[in-house]
Order: sequence, then C-alpha cells, then structure tokens
Amino acid sequence: MPTAHLSLSPRKRLIGAAALLVLAVVPLLPTLRAAFIYDDTTIIRDNVLLRGWGALLHVWGQPYWPSDALTTLGLYRPLHIAMLAMIWNVTGGGALWFHLYALLLAIITVFAVSYILRRGVGTMAALLGAAWFATHPLHVEAVASVANTSELLVTTCTALLIRILGRTALPGNVSRDMQRALLVGLLSAAALAAKESGLLSLPLAALTVWGWQRPGARSTSLATFARENARAWSAAFIGIVAVLLARLAVLGAPVSHGSIAAQGLTGLSGGERVVAMMSLWPRIARMLAWPGSLSPFYGPTIFPEHAGGLALLSGLVMLAIAVIAIGLARRGDRRPLVALAWMGLTYFPASNLAAATGQILSDRTLFGPTVGAALAIAWALDMLPNFGRRVAAVLLVIVTLRGAVMSAHYAVAWTSHRALWTRLAEVAPNEHLSYKLLGMDARARGDTARALPLLERAFAMAPADRQIRFELGQVQYATGRYAAAARSLAPLLTDGAARSEREFVALYLDAVGRADGPSSVVRAAAPLMHSESAPVAALFMGVAQEQLGNREGADSAYAAGLRRSAGDSALLVRWMALHPERAHHH
Repeated sequence: MPTAHLSLSPRKRLIGAAALLVLAVVPLLPTLRAAFIYDDTTIIRDNVLLRGWGALLHVWGQPYWPSDALTTLGLYRPLHIAMLAMIWNVTGGGALWFHLYALLLAIITVFAVSYILRRGVGTMAALLGAAWFATHPLHVEAVASVANTSELLVTTCTALLIRILGRTALPGNVSRDMQRALLVGLLSAAALAAKESGLLSLPLAALTVWGWQRPGARSTSLATFARENARAWSAAFIGIVAVLLARLAVLGAPVSHGSIAAQGLTGLSGGERVVAMMSLWPRIARMLAWPGSLSPFYGPTIFPEHAGGLALLSGLVMLAIAVIAIGLARRGDRRPLVALAWMGLTYFPASNLAAATGQILSDRTLFGPTVGAALAIAWALDMLPNFGRRVAAVLLVIVTLRGAVMSAHYAVAWTSHRALWTRLAEVAPNEHLSYKLLGMDARARGDTARALPLLERAFAMAPADRQIRFELGQVQYATGRYAAAARSLAPLLTDGAARSEREFVALYLDAVGRADGPSSVVRAAAPLMHSESAPVAALFMGVAQEQLGNREGADSAYAAGLRRSAGDSALLVRWMALHPERAHHH
C-alpha cells in the first residue's frame, strides 16, 4: 500500500505550475525562429486550401494532403486543417504565428497531462511526472513541425473527455445528462477529425476515468460505469460515425486505396512485418525512457540483425508486464493497467502491426506513449515509501533537466531544412534520405557543386528512387555533364506522368543533343512521337533533322507534332520557317 503523500501548500503548487510552464516553453523556444520546413511546406505554406475564411468550411470536404494524387494515403483531418486555416487568415500566413500556435498547444497539452496525473497520484508525483513529460525530446517533432500538432489536439481532446466523463453521471437529470453526453459526442468527433488515432480517444478516456484512481478511492465496476454513461456512449457513437461517413465521402474509401507501406516494409508478409516491428520494441523503450540521437526519419537500417529473437523476447516481456498489470488491477490498483493501455493503444495505429503505414517509426507517433510513460512514472513515485520517493524524485529531476537540454538542442535542428537534413545524416549515415534531401536543398539554392556529390551518394545507396534520379539528372545537366544527365533521366521516360511533363522531356532531349549530337536526338525522340510528349519530341526531332540538313525529315516531324498539338507556337514557328510561302496565310 502507498504511504502518506507529500502534499504541497497553495503557494508551492503555484510555484510548481510556474516551473511546469517554464519547462514546457523554454526548450522549444528555438522553434519560434523556424521557417516552414518538412511537411509544413505542403500542409501550410503551399496549401491554397487555407486561403480565405471559406476554408473553415471547405476543409471538411477535402483530404488532408492537398493533392488528388495523395488521397490514396487515406488521411482526413479537417479539424486540424481548419485550425491552420484560421491562423493563416488571422495572421496573414507568417511562420512565426504557426509556431506560436504549436507552442501554445504544447503548453495546454502539458497541463492537460498534469491534470490527468493528479486524478490518480499525489501532488508531488503528478508534478514530477508532468515535468518529465514536458521536456521529453520525442515531443520536439510534434511541436516544431506544425503539421504534426494533430498529436497535441488528440491528446487535449482525450484529456477533456476524461474531465467530462470524470464528473458523476446524472441519468435522473435528463437535461444535465444530455448536455454532458453532447460534449462527449463533440469531443469524440473532434479527436477523430484531428487525426485518425483520435478514434481511440474515447476508449482511452473511459479507461482512464475508470482505472486511474488511488486504491481505496470510490470505484465502480466496469459494467456499472458503462451503464451510467449510456447517453454519453450513444452521443460519441453518433459523432464518430458522422466523421467516418464524411471521411468515406471525401476519400471514397474507409482506408487507403492502395499500399502506402514505407520503404523496408514493402514486400514483407503480415507475419514478417509483425516480427520486424516487434524487434524494434527495445529501441522504442529506450526512446521513451532514455532518448539518445533522435531523427526526423527512421529508415530500414534501424531493423536489428536478430529480429526474430528480439521480437520473441519483446513479446514475452510485454506479456509479463500485462499479466502483472492485470494482477494489480484485480487486487484494486488499476493504475498500471491504465498506463500500459495508454502506451499500447496510442502506439498501435502507427505500429505497422495491423497494416503497413507510411513510416516505420517516428518521434511524433510516440507522443501518446509518453503520456503512458508519465503515468507509469507517477504511479511508481506514488507507491514508494517517503525516503525512496525523495531519492527517485532527485533522479527524475536530473532526467528531466537532461531532457530539457536535449529538446532545446534538437529544436535547433528543426529551424531549417539544411539543419534538419544535416542532423539526419549525422544520426543515420547509412540512410539515403539525408543525402537526397541535402542535395535537393543545395540544388534549390543554386549550389550545384554541393548538390552533385550529395545526390550521387544518395543515388548509389538507392538507385530505385526515381526522385533522386530526376534531381541528379538536373544537376548533371546544370554542371555540363550532359551524357550522364541523359543516362540518369532516360529511365524516367517509362512513366507516363514524366512523359507528359514538357520541361522534363525537353531537358532530356537537350542533354542527349549536347552529349552526342543531332543524330542521337532523332533516335531518342523517335519512340516518343506516339506518346504524351509527342509535341516536344517533334520539335527536337525537327530541329535535329534541320541540323543534319534533312529538311524533309524536319518537315515531317513538325507536321506530326502539329497534328497532336495544332496550337503549339514553337512547332508553328519552326514549320513556317521551312514554308515561308505559307507564313502569311497562317
């Protein structure tokens, strides 16, 4: 049984709240000088859907990613996008305002978790658990990348659900109980509209209210708790179904149309994928308890060599922990079971256990499990005798300060693309993505001398990556390596989307001509004359034929191109130059 709790006077509680505020804010202050980076460039900076106050309604009829080609990702987060649209239209779209919004959400989430903790442990244990949570380095990505603040919205909605469900149900007072049920329904819908994992907010909130309380406190059976909140469950069901139906109408399917499996998961059977992901559980445990070198991307190189053995060991350990938690719950202390549920249920949607997702692992998808870890830490502190609690408190303060320093350092890496990709290269030197992104960033800035070796290294590591091939071809062309550019770009022409891009086809054929002369252009353009790129191919073939002195061949090429695109001005100019007698007529 727990010993007497260390209580705090109102003044000390105020000081504790102020300290919690400082811990929540200071490590993340570097994010305020960040530009739009990572997914923020697509979701916020370049997203025309956010423009205008009508966006607050329009977002409910659009997928999360602002591209028809990406509706297959199966993402629908209208509440999250509506919040971003509001900020855009109030502030004019400056990056600073979005980062201030993210920081404010982080503060709210920290105090929301503090509230949850206080429901089941002493004041000091709750404060220390919340402080540990506030400074966890895993949270940096969810705050620094504003597009990822959906994690914070879901956690906040869950905390509000806990507060409402924690109030005694009043089935006899129909009006009050209906108001309570309405709030539960709205918050359940809001959590799901913020992010797909919000579907589990209501079960987590209900489990927390039922089980996160000190032994000896007034408790009810699960059946009684369910019965007393019947109206709340009905309202939540209606709200969740409404969002699911809207999702179905917008995306055309309840889940992704096709595979979105991340590199490293493609080609794995369901069993192989589960084993691979379970082998990462020791790494995830370290990331939660004692984070080391965090990264914006975790690729297939993170899978350990002996995946099967680690997966088996991980499964046995988790089974043992679950058995212990269930045993404690049956004896009257449900808190460890609640903490374990928070870690498991919030991790599950992105765990790749049920189905492959678009990432193997990410910091942001471990945001929810850190809430569970904070619950577990607070419970452990609460159960220790006074002396042990004081020793553990000192150790936890040290860990918290370490987390604050790590978070501040990591937040600096999230202030620019170059800093972030450099961090990725340092942490994961065997992953091609860092060199690819650094090369693309250098090319965008016109630094082709830096871009070339980076993209060449990325291409050597991932020759199947079509974007690397495209970027490398452009840099090779810009640096006068025309033959290499032609070789890099040629395989992309098997893709109809690439062939329909006029600038891309022109770049390829020009590289061919500069490398090997007009005869090579004729040969390279011939297969394209009956494709989406026929007008461009006709133009280059015609010019090449003229350079070879073959006016008849040039005339034939221009005519073929004009049959496909009669209004093509470049083709018309070249064709009329061959037929000056017809120029006046045209």
